[in-house]
Amino acid sequence: MEEENYIVGLEISTSKICAAAASYSSDGNIVIKSFLEKSISPEDEILRNGQIDTVQKTVEIVDELLEKISENLAINLQDININISNAQIETAVHGGGITKGSDSRQIIQNDVDKLVEDVRASFRIKRDRVILHHTPLDFYVNDVKQEKTIVGKMGVQIGGDFYFLTTPLDSIENLYYTISGIKAKVDNPGNATLKIDHLLVSPLADSFALLDATIDDKRNGVAIVNIGADLTEIAVFYKNSLRFFKAIPIAGNAITNDLCSSFALSYEEGEKLKKICGILPSDMIPNNEVVVIERNKGLAPIEILLKNAVLITEWRLKEIAALVKVELAKAGFETNLVNGVILTGGSSNFNAVKNVFIDVLKIKNIRLAKYNAKIDFENFENLKKPQYSTLIGLLMAHNNNFDSRVSNKVLRHNPISLHHTMATKDEPKEIVAAEKAPRPSIKSFFNKILGPENMGDQFNDN
Repeated sequence: MEEENYIVGLEISTSKICAAAASYSSDGNIVIKSFLEKSISPEDEILRNGQIDTVQKTVEIVDELLEKISENLAINLQDININISNAQIETAVHGGGITKGSDSRQIIQNDVDKLVEDVRASFRIKRDRVILHHTPLDFYVNDVKQEKTIVGKMGVQIGGDFYFLTTPLDSIENLYYTISGIKAKVDNPGNATLKIDHLLVSPLADSFALLDATIDDKRNGVAIVNIGADLTEIAVFYKNSLRFFKAIPIAGNAITNDLCSSFALSYEEGEKLKKICGILPSDMIPNNEVVVIERNKGLAPIEILLKNAVLITEWRLKEIAALVKVELAKAGFETNLVNGVILTGGSSNFNAVKNVFIDVLKIKNIRLAKYNAKIDFENFENLKKPQYSTLIGLLMAHNNNFDSRVSNKVLRHNPISLHHTMATKDEPKEIVAAEKAPRPSIKSFFNKILGPENMGDQFNDN
């Protein structure tokens, strides 16, 4: 295989498992080179509450997708960027400070790095939870808040507040355990298994693909709302920082379930009807318009008044929008998002979704997901759909700083390896930090996840 500088993103969600490979052109633009996808239904039981539930089937699907990408591009594939999402992710604000040495009063990047490390080390994490990210909020020099970078400022006392995202340890264990069961795609893999490079909470990945620097989204204030299959995730970016995150356990599958229970449909039939309902808003459909759902095995077709079905989908979308409104209000961001709300995820494809959110949130600046200009999709125009924003963001994370005020090196997590045996069914799994020698492949930059201190088609949603 050829040695190419490819980035590989893998998204595991309730409705799909998809993977893509990309490279960077000389001008810094990302170029999509390969993409494969496998649709998932609830019966597959891939995820439960955001955690991998059926390991073997997940391994088989991921292995098949990555093997095909490796063969199609004739590349070695050892490292992936992957997402994580669950309703049990918690957030907290924690701060700290350091005093510079007497050698110089001018703040350098090493001082900021030391502050970031100290704040993380002093954060008291709950038992059986793991730090996913700790992104900077505000920095202080001699107790004075700084609007931009503090490197180059004069001062002795340096402080900072950080936004911590943590998840149950089980969710990390299951993810790494699953990935460790997949062979690396190299000429002579031996015992080499796939490695996770970047592990990103999905809205952080979305932010790389969706936030528009030309209108200062991150500074002026914008909320990304990803309406997936099981989760609706809200992430607020304001004053150049992630300021709020919340995952609500209601999303696109709730719409499907509503249609199934209302019209006595199977899940697959409900999904078909949901796609039809997404084409037009209810006020554009005649009252007598009928849609016919054909059934298999000689079962009689079902006739449904389309307007009734569309009204059901819109009512559920209104409920989701109302829950988003409540969360934004509780966090204090209901009225000060200058750049409004970005809607993404599979359910943002509904024709009526934008107007529903405008009516409920009372925010005029509601826009549908649109990727920034740094992406060359080549022959994969399908990836422009909003349900792939997380996957695209995973590819973009490699060459983009999440926050210009901190170094990527400080935010790099330790490589993780799983040591386990399949000889005994009840054998416990153990997660340990791998060797700290740098790998020659893609560099990662998000903070370490586990360390010694932490041991203890169109409407595919998401």
